[in-house]
Parts: sequence; structure tokens; C-alpha cells
Amino acid sequence: MQLRLGVVLALATAMPARADDSFVAKTQIYVDNDRTTVVSPLVAITRDTWKGGTLGASYVADVVSSASIDVVSNATKHMDDFRSEITAGLTQKIKATTLSGSYIYSVEHDYSSHNVNLGLSQDLLQRNSTLALGWTFSDNAVGRFGDQAFHRSLFTTGVGASWTQAITPATIAQLSYSFSYANGYEASPYRFVPVEDPTGTLFKVPETEPNERFRHAFVVGLNRHLFKDTSLQADYRFYFDNWGLLSSTVQLRYFVTWKDVTLRLRERFYYQSGASFYQPHYAEIEPFMVTDRELSTFWSNLVGAKISWRLPWVHRAVALEVKGDFFYFGYTNFPLLANRIGATLEAGLTVVY
Repeated sequence: MQLRLGVVLALATAMPARADDSFVAKTQIYVDNDRTTVVSPLVAITRDTWKGGTLGASYVADVVSSASIDVVSNATKHMDDFRSEITAGLTQKIKATTLSGSYIYSVEHDYSSHNVNLGLSQDLLQRNSTLALGWTFSDNAVGRFGDQAFHRSLFTTGVGASWTQAITPATIAQLSYSFSYANGYEASPYRFVPVEDPTGTLFKVPETEPNERFRHAFVVGLNRHLFKDTSLQADYRFYFDNWGLLSSTVQLRYFVTWKDVTLRLRERFYYQSGASFYQPHYAEIEPFMVTDRELSTFWSNLVGAKISWRLPWVHRAVALEVKGDFFYFGYTNFPLLANRIGATLEAGLTVVY
């Protein structure tokens, strides 16, 4: 089962340029009341290989154990999955220009994906402004565990642009836009949609979604230094696509630094209207039929905190990091689940050398 936690359009490679070589090791644990647990260890390394050039690589795994509504509603009591993802990236800085590129390969027992990201960033107006452009492409092969005859494909591509502007020495603003296009199989090979009449379920049919999807997202953000060693970040994101889905996201982040300790507090609210073809119940065969809660109408709220602690007495740039996010999803018209409550916990180590 493919683990789809979100869609990201990278404006640059996943391995950004650094002033020094670095090593990062983290482990993230996701749990919710829908009986799903995901453990995700990650390791990443970057190295300044030549003048202005940085190479990077990372590996992350997702170990999934689930007995969620999606699983048990389709005559399966439990599902285990394992996903591996490998990233290799290059960043080259030439005066005020930064070029970047990365390749990402991910695989699980019923899904594989090849991804390419290219990015360009240009400092302008005496480095008070930055223009960033990006392009991404993904080639995905979809299978179904236990069914050797099931083969589907999905291609996605996208572009993005952002403008970052220093308004005052204490205030930075950013505007960005991203567009993505998907063509192919986007449904789940494991979900089946019940067709019902007033007397009960008659039969189930495989989930079907449109083969094409056009996505647009606009983001406006503001970073403001408030007091000594404190800052506030705020952004708003508006999204829409040709499936009729609309969403708004508001996020606030507050940073406080005291000596070698940095605390980040975070709050994010999200609301979306459902896709135009989504129905909580189907009384007859329709061109598109889904039981995907991600296409229903719902809202969510997330609050979290992260603490980073530098340990200069161990090494000049060793840091420990602990993060916890707690979330609530409220589903307005998804009959199988009224809400989802859970948490994401993370602990990691960063070494710059």
C-alpha cells in the first residue's frame, strides 16, 4: 500500500548548500487512533566537495503497521508495509546564483517511484531579493500485492516560483506559486466502493478517479524578528484543482533562543472542501467513485513544539533535536470515520564538521 502523506513541489534540491559538511540522523514515529503506526528512521550527509559545490545523500524508511478503516473495510484485518527512499543531490553556488538538482528513488512492495528535481535561485537587488524557480518530474509504477496481473502507471510534473523580499532588517516576506500536472492511476488498488440501496449494500466496485489532475497552490509568508532572540513566522496557503477541491492552510511558528537552546512552537489549521465527484454513499454506478477520506470535506488542527540543543562542550556544532506534533482531523461527510487523533514524535542528532 502506497503511503501518501502529502504532495510537495521542491523549488530546490533536497540537499541544500551548507557552509560545512554535516551528518543528520533522526527517527520519527507517527501514531493515530485509526490504528496506524509509522516508524521512519532517516540518515543524511552533505559534503562541500569543491568550491561552491555541495554533494548530499539521504536514506529514509517507513515501517507501516495499520488496521485502519481503509484496511478493515476491505476484508483485510491488518496491513504491514515497508518503504525505502534514497536521495542524491548536488548544489552549485556561483556568485549570486545557486543551481541544484536531486534524484529520489522510493520503493515498496506494490509501488515504485523515480523523481527528478531541478532548481535555480538568484539573489537580486544587492541580495535584498531572491527569485527561485523549480521543476519536478515523477514516474510511478503502481501494483497490487498478491495480484501479478495488476500494473498501472502515474506520471506527474510541476513547476514553481517564489519571490523572497527583505522589507526591513527585521522583516522578510515571500510569495510563491506552484503548479503540478498528474496523468495516470491515482486511486487505491485496495479500496472498493459499496453501491447501496435503502435495503443495504448490493455490491462493491473498484475505486475510480479521473486520470488527469491539475493542481495550483499560492503561498504568502512573513518572517518577523520581534525581540532579542525571538521571531515569528506566518504563512497562508490557498490550493485548488480541477477535481473541485479547495483548501486553505494557516500556519504560525514562534522561535525563542536562549544560549544553546532553541524552542519552536507551531500551530497549523487546515480546511478543505471535498472533490466534486466525492459522495459519502453511492446508490448507482458513477463515472468516478471513491471512498478516500482525503477527498472528503474535513478540517484539521496541529500544534507542536521542537527543542534544539547545541552541545558545544562535546563538539563545536553538535545538536540534539526533539519534536512533537499533535493533530486532530474532523471529517464532515466521511461515514467510516468521524475523526482522527494522533501524534508525530521525532528525535535526532546533527553534527557539523
